[in-house]
Amino acid sequence: MLKTLKKVLFPIIATFLPFSQISADTLVDAMLAEMSLPEKIGQMILVYNSPHDFLEKHSVGGILLMQNMLKKPSELKKELQDKQTKLKIPLLITIDQEGGTVNRIKYLPKWADAPSAQEMRNWPDDSIHTFQKKIAEELKRLKVNCNLAPVLDPSENHTGQMTYIARKNRTFGTTTDEIVRPSRAFIRAFSENNIGCIVKHFPGYDVSVNSDFKIAISEADSVQMSRNITPFRELNGTYSGIMMSSILYEKINNVPAVFSPDIVAMARKITPDGIIMTDDLWGVALRSFTFPEQKVKTLDYPDTAFIRIVEYSVKAGNDMLMITYPQKVPLIIETILKMADNDTAVLAHINDAARRILFLKKKLNLFTD
Repeated sequence: MLKTLKKVLFPIIATFLPFSQISADTLVDAMLAEMSLPEKIGQMILVYNSPHDFLEKHSVGGILLMQNMLKKPSELKKELQDKQTKLKIPLLITIDQEGGTVNRIKYLPKWADAPSAQEMRNWPDDSIHTFQKKIAEELKRLKVNCNLAPVLDPSENHTGQMTYIARKNRTFGTTTDEIVRPSRAFIRAFSENNIGCIVKHFPGYDVSVNSDFKIAISEADSVQMSRNITPFRELNGTYSGIMMSSILYEKINNVPAVFSPDIVAMARKITPDGIIMTDDLWGVALRSFTFPEQKVKTLDYPDTAFIRIVEYSVKAGNDMLMITYPQKVPLIIETILKMADNDTAVLAHINDAARRILFLKKKLNLFTD
């Protein structure tokens, strides 16, 4: 696609400007004009790292790397470089490198014990920046271009209880300043290496239980929720997007935050041009929500229930849907295509989402000569 754009769409501009210097608006509009609807939908999908043919067939927008995939870094680097060269549209290559219990680079030399947010919370800004810059440089060498971090969640919920995230040492603190100051230094280190950051988990992880395994319910009201949102607002302009939470805020809505048009709209208001992303749609909690009173098993979970997860996610306004079960990607695309056939608002959202994703890729210099 990029070669076509260079030769056909920009014959005059390209004479005077390198392709990489063409404005984002011009490039993205031209790319969207060349893309089919399934290709635009494919850009909305973030999946576990998968074979090139699979990614190409479904026009997948991004992949997620897990720690076991980094055991042979030189092989991984070559694989990712090949994919970026051969695919029509380069991938967002993501990883959630927080440190501590979420240390995806643990198998790389010297990185077995990268510190957690809690360990870094009292470090000077320069120390956090210097340390995270080393990690960013390591990831950049591997061709990673987006980090699903840092966590902006509070250490205590609205009742003063320690949150589950805090028990896992994943939070920088409770007050806005305690969270924002180290997070800003963290994000700056990655930004300087042209790696985007997706902050999480909007609108704040306000519960003391693990929301991955069952729907966690928060009784925080809108005022209390607003306090948890403040770090996202304070750091706006530094990060590339927001990951939504799976927690159900019962005083705000009757569905998990990631499925709530009202709560997703709050995130969109903070970062109109940023990507709004789901967490793993194959998570047990979300599957239980659409298949209640049943024991959720990977092999017998019905497609009809998963289709509802996809529908909720898209109608809520999420731009990118994460799925750790690649075999479900065709079903995601099929579902969104049917939604677009029946709802012009969904069709408009697909175009807007693809546009935001392509803009981020342009910003990260993934479209090069």
